[in-house]
Amino acid sequence: MMMNDNSLRILSQSEHGYIGQCSCCDHYNFVFGNFLFIFTKSGLHGFHNVLYDKSQVQILEIPLPNGKEVILPSPIPNFMLSFSKSEIDEVKGLFQESLLALEIDRIFSENQ
Repeated sequence: MMMNDNSLRILSQSEHGYIGQCSCCDHYNFVFGNFLFIFTKSGLHGFHNVLYDKSQVQILEIPLPNGKEVILPSPIPNFMLSFSKSEIDEVKGLFQESLLALEIDRIFSENQ
């Protein structure tokens, strides 16, 4: 899927990723490291909920060989995402900032 720079509104950005809103299809791109997920608005909220669901997030006592110690299920069966503790905090920050920006948009659109 190719996109030009003008069709993506960056909602939040960090050292390793960003969340952007596509103006042509109203989907949300979550890019972190070397992966890209494309979410609907409800999918974006759903993934945010998974980040804070202690039954979904697994903290390993012994890190994986790559040093990652946080395991998170992905939307794809049998495909897990692995993060360091600082990376999962960065991802949470991206989602919090993005959802805050969307809430501000909603409030402003109601008041117009």
